[in-house]
Amino acid sequence: MTQNPGVRFGGGRSAWTRHGLIAGAVAVVLTAVGTVATPLLRDRSQQRLEQRAAREVIATAQWTRTQLLADPAAGQATLRGIADRADGVEVLTLETGAAGVRLVFRVRVAKTASSVFGWQRATAYGCFAQVVGSGPGPAALERVPCPS
Repeated sequence: MTQNPGVRFGGGRSAWTRHGLIAGAVAVVLTAVGTVATPLLRDRSQQRLEQRAAREVIATAQWTRTQLLADPAAGQATLRGIADRADGVEVLTLETGAAGVRLVFRVRVAKTASSVFGWQRATAYGCFAQVVGSGPGPAALERVPCPS
């Protein structure tokens, strides 16, 4: 007995059509999910970059504070030089008072990062005041509003 060459086993043309429809539906669903998820992932990635920049602002301010307090007998010019050497630090005011030298400075950090969405940028800044006294008393770093 010979087989008819026109008969196919395993579903024939309707199986191919069904597989094509399933693949097409999967592609449509993945495209829809990608269209919705891409902006959310981009926003989340940008948020993380901004948070890293904000943490670096605080870390730079604390490092600057440590450097300023290392020599409590330093004069205004020395303290300004110490703050100016720190990357991203700009001295805004420097005043001598009864408690010591009060230094107000701005810290600015710009971060860039590559991601699947291209290059992302974030800039963070903060202003801080530090009193460097001649005595061994506490010298807290104070966050102050930045001037316009």
